[in-house]
Amino acid sequence: MDTSVLWIISFVLSLVPVAIWLYILFKDRKHEKKILLLMFSGGIIAVFTVFALQFAWGYLPELDPFLWIERNISDPTYYYVTIFVAVGVMEELVKQMLVRYVDSKKVLIQTINDSIRFSFAAALGFAFAENIVYFFAVMQNATVQEVVITILFRSIFTACGHMIFAGIFGYYFGIAKFSIDISAQKEWQGKRHLSTMAISRIFKISYAHALRETKILQGLFLAMGVHAVFNYLLQMNYILPVIILVVLGFLFIQYLLKRKAGNLMLTIDIDEKRKASIGKKDKDVVLELIGMWFNEKKFVDVMHICERLLERDPDNIVVKLFKAKAMDKLDPDNPYRKIMETVLGKSRNEQENNKISYYRQKKEVEAKNISPEKKETLFRFIDEKKDKDDEIYKLKI
Repeated sequence: MDTSVLWIISFVLSLVPVAIWLYILFKDRKHEKKILLLMFSGGIIAVFTVFALQFAWGYLPELDPFLWIERNISDPTYYYVTIFVAVGVMEELVKQMLVRYVDSKKVLIQTINDSIRFSFAAALGFAFAENIVYFFAVMQNATVQEVVITILFRSIFTACGHMIFAGIFGYYFGIAKFSIDISAQKEWQGKRHLSTMAISRIFKISYAHALRETKILQGLFLAMGVHAVFNYLLQMNYILPVIILVVLGFLFIQYLLKRKAGNLMLTIDIDEKRKASIGKKDKDVVLELIGMWFNEKKFVDVMHICERLLERDPDNIVVKLFKAKAMDKLDPDNPYRKIMETVLGKSRNEQENNKISYYRQKKEVEAKNISPEKKETLFRFIDEKKDKDDEIYKLKI
């Protein structure tokens, strides 16, 4: 078969499963299509970045880690383990650099789950480009049966594996991004990690800053480790353990995505932040009580007092975190949890989605290379739209 035809077939076969995955994961998030497309495209570019590095090593063999491994490790087991760790490290480093760069320039991640979902999109872009190369190579030499098995396995389990690796990093990057509020919430619980405190003291940085860096490293190492295990099991043809690893990883990521704390909007525009009607000393006393009740697993009481405090300080992220985490701790069949989810969940999520859309639209306008007059006109249009959305929301509740 002609080479160009094989490339086209490989492209189509790679695109179909990725399109299905994108629809399943993001069908309810149509307002984020541009961002998801950006992340997906970045994942494709990440594959070519890896290929470019491998090409460059051909001219600079002294920098090639795979050549060093081949020359210095003779034991087959250690050789394969080291190779797959190196592959996992390289691929996850490229993907995590993509997520961090795009967030800093464009995305404006608002929740921990945003970080997971955008990492998913990057991983699917990576899997898509990688599968094109794999499918092309297999179709040149393999039998029809081998081609079908490869396409099915990589479309389901390899694509899912890439999402799991990226999702793990995305989760920890989300925690790192909001480390100030998360560390404050942990402090009111009286919980501080000894390793993070040690880093804070050694490098003379704040606890929140130390937490940010340790969480990014933790997510990166976990993602690389799981990726290396996946690659090794696959190379050794341990198919059942690979399937079990993917299924367990997928269930874990799904659990993270369903948590209330993960869906909580953790950024507040300073200009939009509402003033608290409670003094700092009184607020600190209440937060100390909330932390104590949380540790004593009085989660219903925590939710009650958080609701009362939010009436006085509606944009307090630490209080919102306590409330969301208390709801996560309650049994799904708990009547109070069901009432809270029914009465508060839908309308508040809708309001938060309106805010997220508002902030992202403003950031996109800021990034445009247009005159200040045009920017001012666009900002005014976005502000008017937000006011209308807020009015609709108030009528609904």
